Amino acid sequence: PRTPQPVSAAPRGNITYFPACASRMFGAPPTSLDLLPVTDAMLVLLQRAGYNPVLPKKSTGLCCGQPFLSKGFPEQAEKVSGKLKKALDATGNTPNRIVTDMSTCASHMQKDGFEVMDSARFLLEEVVPHLSITNPVPCLAVHHNCSAQRMNEQAVTEELASLCARKVNVLSSITCCGYAGDKGLYQPELNAHALRFAKGDLSEDCTLGVSTVSTCAIGLSERLSIPFVAIASVLEYASRPG
Repeated sequence: PRTPQPVSAAPRGNITYFPACASRMFGAPPTSLDLLPVTDAMLVLLQRAGYNPVLPKKSTGLCCGQPFLSKGFPEQAEKVSGKLKKALDATGNTPNRIVTDMSTCASHMQKDGFEVMDSARFLLEEVVPHLSITNPVPCLAVHHNCSAQRMNEQAVTEELASLCARKVNVLSSITCCGYAGDKGLYQPELNAHALRFAKGDLSEDCTLGVSTVSTCAIGLSERLSIPFVAIASVLEYASRPG
C-alpha cells in the first residue's frame, strides 16, 4: 500500500491498519470506474474520516497465520501470528484500535486473541458517519463470504453497499463461492459449481460487485463476468470529494 502521508489534524486519533497479505498480493480486476486498490482506498478513507492510519513498519512478510492453519500447519500459523502481534504492538497504538481489510483474516485474528475489526463493520460504524456520499454507483452485487457470515456481518455489508449504490443485488443463491481460500486457483470446478446459479441473482444493469475477501472476488469476477472489488474501493469512490 501507499505510505500514509502525515495529516495536520486527525480528530479521531490513530488507527492501526493491517493490510492483509492477499490484499497486497492480488490486484483488483479493471472496471469502468477510477477505483483505488483496497489498500490505498482504506488509507484514503481513514484519513478522509479524520483518522491517522498507522501501519506496521514492514508489512512485507506479515500474515495472520490463517493460510497455514487451513493447510494443517498450526505451529507455523502460531509462529507467523506471533510475528504479526509483535509488529502491531510496535506501532505503539492502543491494542483495540486495529482494522484489517479481509474478512478471513479478521475472523482468524479475533479467534487468535487480537482486538481487531473487519473492514466492513469498521467502515460502516466508524468511518461512514464522517463522510458525505456524493457519487453512488448505479448497482452493486453483494457477496457474503464464509468468514463474514460467521461474524454475522451480512446486514453490515448490505447496509454499507446500499449507501454506496442506488440498487443492491445480494447473491442469495449461494452460501459459499467455492473458491475456498486458494483452492479455486487449482480446482476451478469447485468455484464453477458453487456459482452455477449466481448469475440469476444479478439484474441486467448490475455491472459491479463487492466482496470483503480478495480471493473470493477473483472467482466471482471470472464466473459472473462482472468485476468484483473491495467494498472499501467503492466507498472511497462514492464519497470522493467533487
